[in-house]
Amino acid sequence: KINNNNYLLKKILADFYRVNKKYKLAIPIYNEMLKANQEDLWNIYYMRGICYERLDDWNKAERDFLKSLDIKPNSPNVLNYLAYGWVERDIRLEQSLKMLEKANDTNPESYYIIDSLAWAYFKKNNLDEAARLMEKVIDLAPGEAISLDHLGDIYYAMNRKREAIHFWLQALELSDPEDEIELNVQRKLDKFNAG
Repeated sequence: KINNNNYLLKKILADFYRVNKKYKLAIPIYNEMLKANQEDLWNIYYMRGICYERLDDWNKAERDFLKSLDIKPNSPNVLNYLAYGWVERDIRLEQSLKMLEKANDTNPESYYIIDSLAWAYFKKNNLDEAARLMEKVIDLAPGEAISLDHLGDIYYAMNRKREAIHFWLQALELSDPEDEIELNVQRKLDKFNAG
């Protein structure tokens, strides 16, 4: 085991890089921290997994999230991150749904988890439950652009087109560049207006 102060400084630096989207700088520090084998190993795998996911290396991200869950099986954030990644890729939907329900039971106030759960129901074509949950997300976090976009998609699939347009326009207005949804939302609006 390494000196605790040294470890703490590395953690602060790696987290600083990660939060500031300098993932390639964070990963080698997380690698060093993993070798130190401290008690927060599950969290370091999770943080490094986030970096890989943000760099579009899903295979490495998935591997880290699974290692994190091996160590701490009930972490709601790790369950959410991994399951949402699967849902977005249309894989392991049944397993993802169970993981997200478990995460939601553990942390019922997290609108990120409720959003992921709603999206999993949407992907499984349970539109009523998807809408109910996503409406709850909008109540908890009214300005969350990605959730507004998701609710628009759900309403559109339910043939509630006017409401879908309303939420897509809101999503477009409130989105930040890092949400990376503007192009996709604009495409949906253009397609609707052309139709």
